Amino acid sequence: MSLARVLATAGALAALVTAPAVAGEMAKVPPTGVQTCLTLDPKLDGWPTPQACADTGPLTLIPKQDGMPGTARPHYEAVAGYPLTSCVRDRASGLVWEGKPDSGKLHWMMTTFGPQGTGTLLSTYGLQHEPAPGSRANTDAYSYYGDARPGDAMAYVAQVNAMRLCGYADWRLPTVAELHGLVDLGGKTNPDLQLGLPLARHVIVDVRWFPNTVPGNYLTSEPDDQSRIWCVNFITGFVYSCNRRMERKPQPLFIRLVRGAEPPETGRWHEAPDERGVPGGVVEDRHTGLAWRRCEEPQVWNGKRCTGTARGYNQVQALLLASRQQGWRLPTIKEVNSLPERWFKKLDIPAADFPASGAQLLRAGYRSSSVCGGSPASSTARAALGGWVLGGGGDIYCEAWPARLGVRLVRE
Repeated sequence: MSLARVLATAGALAALVTAPAVAGEMAKVPPTGVQTCLTLDPKLDGWPTPQACADTGPLTLIPKQDGMPGTARPHYEAVAGYPLTSCVRDRASGLVWEGKPDSGKLHWMMTTFGPQGTGTLLSTYGLQHEPAPGSRANTDAYSYYGDARPGDAMAYVAQVNAMRLCGYADWRLPTVAELHGLVDLGGKTNPDLQLGLPLARHVIVDVRWFPNTVPGNYLTSEPDDQSRIWCVNFITGFVYSCNRRMERKPQPLFIRLVRGAEPPETGRWHEAPDERGVPGGVVEDRHTGLAWRRCEEPQVWNGKRCTGTARGYNQVQALLLASRQQGWRLPTIKEVNSLPERWFKKLDIPAADFPASGAQLLRAGYRSSSVCGGSPASSTARAALGGWVLGGGGDIYCEAWPARLGVRLVRE
């Protein structure tokens, strides 16, 4: 449940919302854009090695990886009659996203150090980020007190709805899963922010469709605790909690509003028989169209509970396990991230209303089939790679392949 919903229930947002959000519709999980897969190097005793997914090696040895031929990059379309600086539609999820006009103030976020032509983008909140009344600029930063005070995220939501941006009055802050759906994990970015490089080199979203995107942390609607809120970093693709009040000059928090189908409060999950015909062995997600094994691997559903003990798998083990399961696969990182419910230090993975599985409590996190951080072998070192994971605390990051984490299998 999002913080915005709770505030609305309490009446705090009654004056801000002019039209209801679309609900009850399917919002499919967007592709990740990953283009690197994992293969096993026979010259190095089967050591896991990164390789382009378009090559035959990865899929011959380990099929059903994220990034395999036929998987798409994130893809979008214009909303008829409006420029991309106003709004753009995600063709996979159906969500409509706010575009951003150029404030002309990006130079205020830059400072130079060292030799001529070098420098970094400022990463602390200051006057250069404070929004002017009525502004919708790309460099504006917002706190999240949730009380619609000037400079607060909910005041901005009210403003955008009052102006009926692109003809809509149901704009809202996105969930973590929705916002993380925008990141293109196949895009090559430079995480060391430097002057002289195009803005597109610093952000992990498609700036052809989202021009004027500022590198930094973007707000979601989900709180971590009384002082922190979950953010998506548009430089790295990581998910972590941020200081939602921007106190003591922490990193600024930017906003990208969304409109469209929200995860339903009830009736999202549907039990179905598994491949053995056991009732309830599969849980279908009516919001994303995905179907999940009810139990963590290698547990088995016996019609009443999950039997056996859940275990941890490294990246290679997880992919090999999934390759042996007919009709099932290891989910992408965006698919894994469609499962959690984050709410004030209470993390449910899967969500609290997911049919009871009897699984052990999550302690370390879940693996995905999305490879990250790969580097080829050299004359002095073996190849290195990692996998995108959903951490036990709700964060998303790149983890080295040997770490043993939980596995849940998925199918369409």
